[in-house]
Amino acid sequence: MRTFVFTGLMLLFSIAAHAQIYKWVDENGKTQYTDRPPSSSISKEEQKLNINSAPISGKNATSKSKNLTNERLEFDKRQQQKKENEAKQQAKTEENKKKCIDAQTRLKMYTDLPRMTVPDGSGGIAYVDDDTRQKKIDEANKAVATFCK
Repeated sequence: MRTFVFTGLMLLFSIAAHAQIYKWVDENGKTQYTDRPPSSSISKEEQKLNINSAPISGKNATSKSKNLTNERLEFDKRQQQKKENEAKQQAKTEENKKKCIDAQTRLKMYTDLPRMTVPDGSGGIAYVDDDTRQKKIDEANKAVATFCK
C-alpha cells in the first residue's frame, strides 16, 4: 500500500516538474517569474524560458557524462597527488626533527666536555686537539642551523 501511495505522489509531482516558466517585467519595472503567462495589459516585456527538469538524453547526455567522468578522475588524481605530497612532507619533517635532535646533542657534547677522547684504532684512546674540537663544534652548529628551523 505504501509503495502505491509513494508511486502516485511521485507521478503527481513529476507533472509539475515539466511546467513552463515565464519571465516578464511588470509596469513597476520588477522582473516576475511565474508558471502562467502574464496578461497582455500588464506585461511590458515577456520572455518564455525553456527549462527542462528532466535529464538530458541522447548524444549530449553521453558527452556530458563522459566530461563529468573525466573531470572526476582528474579531481581524484589531484587529491591523491596532494595526499602523497603531504605524506612526503610529513616524513621529511620527522626526519629533520631527528637530525636536529642529533645535531643539538653533538653540539652539547662538544661544548660541554673539557677534553674529548676518540678510539685510536689499535685499542687505545687518543685525545682530540682544540682545532679538531672546534671543527666538530662548527659542523654541529651548521647542522643545527640546517635542521632546526
